[in-house]
Amino acid sequence: MSQNHYNNLIKAHALAKKKFGSTFPNPVVGCIIVKNNRIISTGVTGNQGRPHAEEIALKKAGDKAKGATMYVTLEPCFHKSINGSCTEQILRSGIKTIYIARHDPDIRTNKKSINKLKKNELEVHVGATAHITSQLNNFFFQSLKNKRPFVKVKMAISRDEKIAWSNYKSKWISNSKSRNYGHKIRSNSQAILTTSKTIIKDNPRFTVRKNNKIIKHLTTIIIDNSLKIPLGSKLLKDINKKRVIIFTSKKNNKSKYLKKIGCEVFFVNKKINNQLNLKTIFKKIYDLKINDILVEAGGIFLSNLLKNNLVDEIHLFKAPILIGSGGKPLLIGKKLDNIKYKEVLSKNFDHDIYKYLKI
Repeated sequence: MSQNHYNNLIKAHALAKKKFGSTFPNPVVGCIIVKNNRIISTGVTGNQGRPHAEEIALKKAGDKAKGATMYVTLEPCFHKSINGSCTEQILRSGIKTIYIARHDPDIRTNKKSINKLKKNELEVHVGATAHITSQLNNFFFQSLKNKRPFVKVKMAISRDEKIAWSNYKSKWISNSKSRNYGHKIRSNSQAILTTSKTIIKDNPRFTVRKNNKIIKHLTTIIIDNSLKIPLGSKLLKDINKKRVIIFTSKKNNKSKYLKKIGCEVFFVNKKINNQLNLKTIFKKIYDLKINDILVEAGGIFLSNLLKNNLVDEIHLFKAPILIGSGGKPLLIGKKLDNIKYKEVLSKNFDHDIYKYLKI
């Protein structure tokens, strides 16, 4: 592959990266169409995954697409849609050559589009920048592989690995720069997963803020075995602005009221040690087309997730303070070094240390 073709793929990746976080549950895809060494149109996956990048770029190009070259960061879809699959639209457009960063493992596509384009005598090149697509859309590929949501955990801890004082008196452990970066992680997530205990202790709204202004309301999923969520919580006051999903074992008047005000309430019968079966819940979350979640909860819940092999990444903000033996631990019965992880990134936010860990 020439440097020029490689550079055009990189430009398509740059388009995708700018839109990351807004296309869930779909991966974010970038596409450019080039003719006579000039970019004639571009496209990137629309909000909530539609329309697809190729469809947008082809619509912009119109008749000019005939004889042109397309660069796209993921294999075009093979499955049917209102205007036909992206593969069918490409064939109708007269595109002559296509560079595809990597194949799509979704069983509806999975190299079917590549094979069809080749059979129709397009010049097809695949794989030159597969690693970039794989990294950006890791949540998508991992959720397909594991048949559950991709799970990220965000935690702020003290130097001695505590997440709170014994009385939960202090609201913040990390500094403002760490919290701002935490909001960026939230913004790049499809949903928040928490517990009723966290809502009772912290009364969070789970919004994305920038310069103290709310810019995004995230779908929030609550694990609430005994349905203890306070009806006056801030989260429920925002019910008209966000999707709230509750998993519980309790069917009563409170569950009926929560449904009435707009919550989605799912009853889970399967329990392990009197706790809701997390694997059953995660399968249901995946069936709801939620394939990327950010966990914001306590040490007991994190420990249970790790025990069930339900964590993919941990985003850790360590503050230079000591809380002491009476504090609430990050993990129950063990230290962070007792679990297997790969440190991907470490950076400082003033005196706080941020670590991005892959489990």
